[in-house]
Amino acid sequence: MERRTVWAGAVLILLAHFAALVVFPNAKSLSTLFVLTCSISAAAACAWRSTQNSGPVRRKWDFLASALALWSIGELIYLLRMLAPALGHFRALGPEFYFLIYGIPVLLAISSSNEDRDTTLFIAIDSLQAIFAVLLVYLELSMSASGFASGSNPSAGPTNLPLFYGAGSWTLAAAALLRLIARPLGEERILYRILLAYLSFFALLATPWHGSCVLNSLPIGIYRDLLADLAFLVLTICCLLYDRSPATERLPVETNSFALVLNNSSPILFTLAVLALGAMIARRHLALGISAIGLSLITYCFRAALLQSAYMRAQHALTRSQFALREANAQLRQLSLHDALTGLPNRRQFDLTIELEWTRAIRNHRPLSLLLLDVDCFKALNDLYGHPAGDDCLQRIAGALQSSLRRAGEMAARYGGEEFAAVLPDADSISARMVAETMRASVLALQMLHEGSQVERFVTISAGVATIYPSAEESPSSLIAAADAALYRAKEQGRNRVETHRPAVFAPSSR
Repeated sequence: MERRTVWAGAVLILLAHFAALVVFPNAKSLSTLFVLTCSISAAAACAWRSTQNSGPVRRKWDFLASALALWSIGELIYLLRMLAPALGHFRALGPEFYFLIYGIPVLLAISSSNEDRDTTLFIAIDSLQAIFAVLLVYLELSMSASGFASGSNPSAGPTNLPLFYGAGSWTLAAAALLRLIARPLGEERILYRILLAYLSFFALLATPWHGSCVLNSLPIGIYRDLLADLAFLVLTICCLLYDRSPATERLPVETNSFALVLNNSSPILFTLAVLALGAMIARRHLALGISAIGLSLITYCFRAALLQSAYMRAQHALTRSQFALREANAQLRQLSLHDALTGLPNRRQFDLTIELEWTRAIRNHRPLSLLLLDVDCFKALNDLYGHPAGDDCLQRIAGALQSSLRRAGEMAARYGGEEFAAVLPDADSISARMVAETMRASVLALQMLHEGSQVERFVTISAGVATIYPSAEESPSSLIAAADAALYRAKEQGRNRVETHRPAVFAPSSR
C-alpha cells in the first residue's frame, strides 16, 4: 500500500477532528464519531494484515481485529447513547461491556500458542473460556448496575471501571513485552512489536487518575479525544506499512529455551484472567464466583491434559523415528561397505580393514598376509556369454571364496571388477598359500563352463600371496604391491595357479 496515501489519510483525519472540535466545541457526538472512524480503520487494518499471513499468526491478527471491532461497537453504542439518552439505562450491554470484553481477544492473541499444532479441540476450549469470560463481564456489570443481586454482598459497591481498565491495559502491555523478550521471528515479532507500542500508549491513557483515567483527566478539554484517535491511527499505520522480512520468515520460530517455556505456558494467562473475573463476581455472589473459578480451573486442567497427551504422542513418534533412523543408518552403512553384486565387503571396507589389521599387527608383532585373486580370461567370458552370465559367475566365485575362510578375522572382499582380495591376520606364508590353494580349487570345483578360456574348459582364478611383519616405517601399500607382483607372476606363468611373493616373510626388526 502507498505510504504517502496512508500517512496523508491519518493526518487528514486528525486535522478534520481538530477542526471539528474548534468549530463545534460542544459537539461531543461528532468527536465520538471521529474516534469510531479511527477504531474501525484499525480493525480493518488488522483484518487486512491477517489476509497476508497464514497459520497461527493469521489467527492472532484475527483476534486483534475482533478486539478492535468490539471496541468499535462500544464506541457506536456510546454515540447512540449520547443521541438517545434513554439507552443509558441498559448498562449491562452498554459501551462499558464492549470496552471490557475488548481485552479478551487481545489476550487470546498474546497467549495463544504460536505453533501450528492447535487442533480444533484446543480452539474450542479457548473459545469456551472466551465465552465464559464474556458472561462473567456481563454479570459483573449487571450486578454493578443494580447495586447487588440476590445473595450478593451489598457492601462491595459498584465496579471501579477506571481501575479495571488501567490494570487490564497494563497487564496486556506487559504480556506483549514478555512475548517480545522471547525473541520470536518474522511476522510473529512484528505482531508483538505493534501490539506493545499500541497497548503501551493505550495503557498510559487508561491509567487511573483521581477516580477517572489519564485521558479524561488531561487539562486539554475536548481535545483529549485526539489522543484516542492517535492510538488507533498508530496501530493502523503500523499494520499497513510495517514490512515483513522474507529472510527472517525462512528462519525457525522461537528456538531459545525461554521462548519454548513461554510459548507452552502462555495459555495460563487467559485462565488467570478468567480467575480474576471469577474473583470479582465472588464479591457480590459467592456461589457464582466459586463456580466460575472452579470451571476455569477444570477447563485449564483439561487443556493441560490434552497438551500432555499430545506431548507423549510426539515423544513416542520421535522415539520411533529415531529407531527408524538408526536402522536406516545401519543399512546405509552396510550398503556403503559392501558390494551390491557379490555381497562381499567392497574396496572401501577392504581399505579400512587392512589399515586396522596393519596397526594391530604392529602392536602385537604378528604377521599379516594378503591374497589378491583374479578371474582368468573374464573379458572373454563376458563377450561369449554376456554380462548377466558374468555377474552370476562373480557371485558364485564370491561364495566359494567366502566359504574357504575358516578363522575369525579373515575377510574376503571384492577388490574391483573381476579381482578379489582376502586379508588374513596372524597368517604366515605357508598358511596363506594353503588358503589361496583352497580358494583356487573351490572355484574350479564349481565347474562353471568357460569355452573362451585359454586355461581350462571351466572358470579358474589366479592368486598372488604376500606376507609381511608390518612396521611403522612401512604402510599397507607395500603389502598390496607385493601381493600384486605375485599375482602378475601367476598370470605370466600360465594362470590357474598360486604364486607367493619372494621373500615371503620379513622378520620384525625387534627380533
